[in-house]
Amino acid sequence: MPIDLFMTQLSPTMTEGKIARWLKKEGDELISGEVMAEIETDKATMEMEVVDEGTLHRILAPAGSIVTVGVPIAVIAEEGEEVAADYMPEGSVAELEEDGPAEEAAELAAETVQASSIEGHAAQDGEEEVVLNLKPSGVFNADGDYDLVVIGAGPGGYVAAIRAAQLGLKTACIESTHLGGICLNWGCIPTKALLRTAELVNVVNHQGDELGLGVSAANPDIAKAVSRSRKISAKLNSGIGFLFKKNKIDHISGYAKFEAGNRLMVEDGEGNISQVTAKHIIVATGARARAFPGMDVDHEVIITYKQALVPEKTPAHLVVIGSGAIGMEFAYFYRAMGSEVTVIEAADQILPLEDHEISKVVERSFKKQGIKIVTGAMVSSAKNVDGKALVSFTAKGKETVIEGDICLVAVGVLGNTDAIGAENTQMKVDRNSIAVDDWYRTDHLGIYAIGDVVGAPALAHVASHEGVVCVEAIAGNHPHKVDYGNVPGCTYCQPQVGSCGKTEKQCVDENIPVKIGRMSYATNGKAMGLAETEGMVKTIFHAETGELVGAHIVGAEATEMIVTLQLSRTLETTEAELAHHMFPHPTLSEMIHESVLDSDGRAIHI
Repeated sequence: MPIDLFMTQLSPTMTEGKIARWLKKEGDELISGEVMAEIETDKATMEMEVVDEGTLHRILAPAGSIVTVGVPIAVIAEEGEEVAADYMPEGSVAELEEDGPAEEAAELAAETVQASSIEGHAAQDGEEEVVLNLKPSGVFNADGDYDLVVIGAGPGGYVAAIRAAQLGLKTACIESTHLGGICLNWGCIPTKALLRTAELVNVVNHQGDELGLGVSAANPDIAKAVSRSRKISAKLNSGIGFLFKKNKIDHISGYAKFEAGNRLMVEDGEGNISQVTAKHIIVATGARARAFPGMDVDHEVIITYKQALVPEKTPAHLVVIGSGAIGMEFAYFYRAMGSEVTVIEAADQILPLEDHEISKVVERSFKKQGIKIVTGAMVSSAKNVDGKALVSFTAKGKETVIEGDICLVAVGVLGNTDAIGAENTQMKVDRNSIAVDDWYRTDHLGIYAIGDVVGAPALAHVASHEGVVCVEAIAGNHPHKVDYGNVPGCTYCQPQVGSCGKTEKQCVDENIPVKIGRMSYATNGKAMGLAETEGMVKTIFHAETGELVGAHIVGAEATEMIVTLQLSRTLETTEAELAHHMFPHPTLSEMIHESVLDSDGRAIHI
């Protein structure tokens, strides 16, 4: 007897669902556990898995249909079963629709399955149309020994390699130096280890007596702090090696370069060159520190983040050019270690990408710590003169020259596209960024690119996410494209900064009507107990729809708390739902609740 497939209640509050797309077409075999359709509700897009095995005999509700829970959407034929041509479940979508029989609906559904990977789905009832930007697909080398080769083992590359192996692709990863890339070895991880030292130094120096620690002055040892950070990086580096072995990924040590004729060559540490063949290749070569004209980086006095991570001693005076996350984190660390620190920023605020109120909180805190900050300053030169760093800049129409022992250049990064032989491919490279589509295909068939090498935002978690989406698209798994409007930004100095979505200024510039809520750390019980009362939570809602447009936190554990609001945006949670939600007490997260309530004039503790 035929099996009627009904619209399933995929969440406790679901009453109807929209069929975003069918991943199976009529005649396909259905195996338990496979995903057969994607269902959209007002909360999220969810997967409908196969429960009853058989053959998908007839699709009753085409993609785009909005179907009430409990209404039939398809018919499944059991193995060897012949289903009558006129069979139709009672109350089926096809009977209710006026425009045509089930056959037409099925044809439309089958067409949607074929087109969905190219066009996304059409807008319904005022929904914004989702259209994918895709380049032609193809393979690099049809007879390749590997299904996939990843160039680079940073957070984008090694994650992509592991996900590919999980999906059954024969995979190799080419890396010339350290597994884990800049993030693990010279960026995210070691800096966090150093910042923990700085945090504890500041706790002792500023709250040691108040907290009853019996000590009110720390004696930091920068060599020991650096040594600890390097051990952590080494441990995680070996951990990635273990994951490669566990997932049967070949680690090819060397430098990869494309040559004419769809050839990928690898040169090892001894100068030996060999060819590696693959059906698909992902370029994940990352980025390096950028320096503008006049900034004469010599890696001794005029340095980048790499040298800043392994200082031989604490400089008496550190000059930092650039006040993004990297610049601010090192300014905070070196000030805690005892350096005099000056930060020079071209924009009119530090942390230029953050909301202006959040930036002001960090600026006040840094100034209280004794860090000098100059904004609106254009650096004309940074040079090593007789072993000292001389930095010239113009601010408020006045040219100034300051002298430091070390100058850290932290003005962004530049994609590593120079040495990969891109000129021997059809990849389009503009200012060290490779052009890609929504599935990270380049203009050369079978070559993809992810991470810093495709441009901003140059963040480890973005690279990892891109790697997974890229690989799943290669494997035909119908991934969702990356939402670059909801990328979490984190700065790990104290006070920490976490943000997602739009700033208040962006909303003003885009004429978005907003309701803004704020809550200070100063009156939060948990913050008082932690002796961390500096900071605020700021939530920005659309004044008409209640959508959470942007969220910004500055203060203790901001980088952990921001994920609550970022996830809320992913789930399209509204102001009303967040206001209704019960937050635990006493926690820092209560400030999120109070900020939400404040946007509607309902805050309790303000």
